[in-house]
Amino acid sequence: MTELGWIIVALVLFISCAAGRTEAHYGWTTLDWLSAHNASHELHNVTTADGYQLQLQRLPQPGARAVLLVHGLLGSSLGWVCLGPARSLAFQLHQLQYDVWLANLRGAYPYGRQHTELTDVMDAFWSFSFHEHGAYDLPAIIDHMAEVTGGEQQSGEADKEEPTRQVLLIGHSQAFNAFLVLCSLHPRFNQRIQLMQALAPLSRLHRQVRFDAAHVRSLMKFVKKRQKSSKLELFPPGYLRKLCQIKHEQCEYYAKQYAGSAKSNKRLLEAFNYEYLLQGGSAREIKHLQQIWKSGDFIAYDYGPMQNMKIYNGVEALRYNLSQISVPTILYFGETDAIATPEGVHAIYARMLNSVRSVKRIESPKFNHFDFLIAGEVRTLVNDKLIELMEKFLEGKLSYIIE
Repeated sequence: MTELGWIIVALVLFISCAAGRTEAHYGWTTLDWLSAHNASHELHNVTTADGYQLQLQRLPQPGARAVLLVHGLLGSSLGWVCLGPARSLAFQLHQLQYDVWLANLRGAYPYGRQHTELTDVMDAFWSFSFHEHGAYDLPAIIDHMAEVTGGEQQSGEADKEEPTRQVLLIGHSQAFNAFLVLCSLHPRFNQRIQLMQALAPLSRLHRQVRFDAAHVRSLMKFVKKRQKSSKLELFPPGYLRKLCQIKHEQCEYYAKQYAGSAKSNKRLLEAFNYEYLLQGGSAREIKHLQQIWKSGDFIAYDYGPMQNMKIYNGVEALRYNLSQISVPTILYFGETDAIATPEGVHAIYARMLNSVRSVKRIESPKFNHFDFLIAGEVRTLVNDKLIELMEKFLEGKLSYIIE
């Protein structure tokens, strides 16, 4: 074979191997990513007050400022690492000497599937929405972080106490709802959270999303069908990936409208390629969001008048008191996000004038909901910006800008 022939063969083999590695990455869990890149990490197990056992991953920098990354609906800690050290936020923060913690809320596979009494095949296991994420999961996680970093602090310098006791919070999508529940039901966390950065945050939804009643009815029909079949977990791991291989055009449509990358048609279904990126989720989570969309207010889960009376001491669902929230907050939105629309994010700002310090638009004409995690340019468009603003805040130099 000629020299040129060998070069071509080598290139083909290289490309084939590279493609194989990329495909393999789609099946990786958070721990696979951390281990494959020799990232120093710890595993922490936390039990909530109502018995859910959650695993946290930590990229440790003892004594440094602690940052907690919280996933949104259908997500897990995988979203913060799945683009590798060059682009994913968790790696980038750790390289900058932050003490990085990755949350896994109840239902997230495989790190939020344990309970002291229940299993994830029981209906009772899936009886939760973002209310429980904020009322139980986040308090347990943040208290555990304080216990660990506080213990490390005892052998360190005394002037490092404040950074290790407080936490910098970064959340995607529905994580913002959990944060609102946390700070309204447990006011002490208004002092424990130093800064909240909300990527594509949700809140009231009514007339603030780019889908209509017909889309909502279609989704709720799917949810009810799952419930009648006693399938209260909406999307088991791998479900969406397999579905999109069969119904490619349908997935492409919904990805373009609501979820996946809007920046490049070649990467439109990228979010659905990952085995564990979009998974889990309870039927009640979707029902709760529908109730918020329908009511036009940020309310707790509505069980109906009789059950509400038992739980909330009133016939109506609890309305969270957002006026209690004092944590400095930065909101980020994408121009073409159909779920966390520019209008919706600005409505959050209008309701939380006392705590929102800045509202930032991602500097791209097309930027959708999951682009905050997996866009090819996520480092320059999102990560670098939020790190810059976070450090300006810590220095007392954050400008009050509403975009």
